[in-house]
Amino acid sequence: MRNGILICMLLLLTACQQPTVYVYTQALTDIQTQQLTIRLQQQSLPYQFIQLPIPKEFAAATLLTSEDKLLTAETEQLAGIMQAMGYQPQINYVSAANHHYSDGNIGFYLRGEHIEPGFNMPKLMRTTNCSEDRYNNLRVTFNENVVAFTLLNGARAHLEWQFYENYLVINYRDISQSYTHSTPLVATPFGEKPSDTYRYTAHVESPQWLNCSLQVVYMD
Repeated sequence: MRNGILICMLLLLTACQQPTVYVYTQALTDIQTQQLTIRLQQQSLPYQFIQLPIPKEFAAATLLTSEDKLLTAETEQLAGIMQAMGYQPQINYVSAANHHYSDGNIGFYLRGEHIEPGFNMPKLMRTTNCSEDRYNNLRVTFNENVVAFTLLNGARAHLEWQFYENYLVINYRDISQSYTHSTPLVATPFGEKPSDTYRYTAHVESPQWLNCSLQVVYMD
């Protein structure tokens, strides 16, 4: 209740100002926070970080719009930010969990998700189905929250990875690549074998070796 009162007071004080994005974050990594800040600076509305917890009723990526003034283009920009960070945004057009917005203000809620209990990434994978053939069959190793790509020149690029709502997300500077998981059978010289396959969901401008799926084939 106290948080709800604080939110209402905040919105009353800012009612006469330019529409503002109120940003709530929780359990984001340092890299994700940096990425989010860079992207917020590139969108068209002023924004303000709010140091209050995200209601557990909200999805990991939630936008709460103003009930009396819907800014469609700006809301789409903010949803695009969430998608670029590997999330699937949920947009609410009505008040929720004592959070209410008016005069065009928008609530932006982004919560890091812990890895699901019992979930384990394969320790060693290979790139496959790359947009550029030369990047196929790179060695990719996973360890805790760090993934290492062994590049064509033998150098190793160490990146941060997370698992969000059934998406594998790998972070590189101010971009993220997300992957969907499947377990197809893969043809080998010894017949069809099971695999863990992570297919990339978007095309990033750079580095090109993130435009590859990741796969391990189990031969036993």
